[in-house]
Amino acid sequence: MFTPLFDELNSNPGRQGSCVVRYTRTGDLEEHTQQLLDWQLEYDQLDCGRFEGDFLDVRLPGMQLFMERTSRCLLQHGVLGAGSVGMAVMLGGQGSLIINGVRPGHHGLAAVYDGELVMTTPAQCSLAGVVLDEQLLQEAAHELLGRPLDIRRGQVTGLLADGEHVERMLATLRSGILQALTRPDAFEVDVQARSDMRDELLAHLVGMLADARDTDAEGRASQRKWLVDRACALMMSRPHEPPSLEEVCTEIGVSLRKLNYCFQDVLGLSPHRYARTVRLNAARRELRRCGDERRSVHDVAARWGFWHLGHFSTDYKRHFCELPSQSLDRARMTSRAAQARHMSVPGEALLS
Repeated sequence: MFTPLFDELNSNPGRQGSCVVRYTRTGDLEEHTQQLLDWQLEYDQLDCGRFEGDFLDVRLPGMQLFMERTSRCLLQHGVLGAGSVGMAVMLGGQGSLIINGVRPGHHGLAAVYDGELVMTTPAQCSLAGVVLDEQLLQEAAHELLGRPLDIRRGQVTGLLADGEHVERMLATLRSGILQALTRPDAFEVDVQARSDMRDELLAHLVGMLADARDTDAEGRASQRKWLVDRACALMMSRPHEPPSLEEVCTEIGVSLRKLNYCFQDVLGLSPHRYARTVRLNAARRELRRCGDERRSVHDVAARWGFWHLGHFSTDYKRHFCELPSQSLDRARMTSRAAQARHMSVPGEALLS
């Protein structure tokens, strides 16, 4: 349903609108993450291979429609923003979507209520969804249901919604995005068309949230996530000298078997793989953002607990398809270009 939109945008990038529609395609995870305006999220790449990503969003008053396609298996963590409610449906992927230990399944609705988000997405994942102001959602609920929706802050859950409701919501979402793409100027001017589409989406979302059934009503997912959060905090408390899994288990009072089970259930990977992969991604972020000419690859590697530079470089290239020195060189080139642009401004002012 949505994939042809990305393919057409790749061949005709000039079709995107000015302020209402924003589309980006990148081959770098750091650049992709920077496109997520208003979302305080970090992405860690969990599998090996070159990353490719598409992100498309349409902004309406109090509402954002979005589509995202990513090629690699990712760990996404952070928050969507205060006072916001996010809902998404996974359209396709080579595996399961896991949100805070909940697995909505294909075309299952995932809802995030103004809280921390820890999400594992599979390779070749496509998502479509909506982020909206909680006040706007509750106003629509009062109008349509005569009562507010039961929304608890910090709650992240997977919901089993009626398949027809989900399909109708996706059809409305696709229709709105198509209007914004094919007639961007008219879409920005036509306030009534945008308002009608927003109201139709709100009606679908309120209906689904009111009728949906919680897939983890007993709160087991939140208990497992609490344990995993404690373990992750301990693992990253001293990244230059990470604790052993035995130390982590002793500190939080669980067996290694239970820790493994909880990590697999909440994140879809083992604690050992989590600790190493997250530190590897942190090292890459630092290299990609480093404009300091005095800082070396060895400095960054040691800061994140990789003391053997040869092993670090080999693992890094296998994971990200480039050497750490190449990541650092690109960051320095970007920094130099930015400094050159900044230095050229006074001269240009004098010439004018």
